[in-house]
Amino acid sequence: MKHHLAVLALLLTSTRIAAQAPAADFPAQLSVDTRQVLTRIADSARAAKLPVEPLVSKAAEGVLKGADDARIIAAVRTLARQLGEARAIMPAGTGTAALTAAASALRAGVTAETLRSLVEAGQGSDAADFGVALVTLADLAANGVPPRTAGDAVSELLRRGTPGRDLAALRSAIAQDIGDGIAPARALSARLRILMPATPTPEVRRP
Repeated sequence: MKHHLAVLALLLTSTRIAAQAPAADFPAQLSVDTRQVLTRIADSARAAKLPVEPLVSKAAEGVLKGADDARIIAAVRTLARQLGEARAIMPAGTGTAALTAAASALRAGVTAETLRSLVEAGQGSDAADFGVALVTLADLAANGVPPRTAGDAVSELLRRGTPGRDLAALRSAIAQDIGDGIAPARALSARLRILMPATPTPEVRRP
């Protein structure tokens, strides 16, 4: 009897917790089965104290791009894993936006070692500036700059106290240069010479 009461109490507690937890609002265009799979992924992420919002956004992005359900599930599952990897590297208290940017950097080929170096370089930086630095690193790597070179450059800028607005301007300028046909690593080197004229630019290394 005591065993049955304990089981009942556990079920009631679990039900209350589930009712209190915010539901992951995945796109209604997805099939019921797919939404169930995504909800389980979100529940696991929530249990690991990871943000669920980026997972919902990733699924919505997949729907917008016309991806099939299997690809959307794979993308959301991969993002959940990368968020977990990023959480293990980022400082305690890192917000959802910065954590998502760190996960994006990992997806773009940035190694955990490079990400840790960026965290070390950003100690004492304003949280908003550090978040912009993460986005800059992710974008540079995604646009073809060798990830380690991008990490070295952004880390140096953080050590110099470069404000977020300058990092954002750098990211936009390099994206424009690449769009104009300049090789990604060359675009980064040229922009760094303008931003840090008295300092040798980071050596371009193979990713």
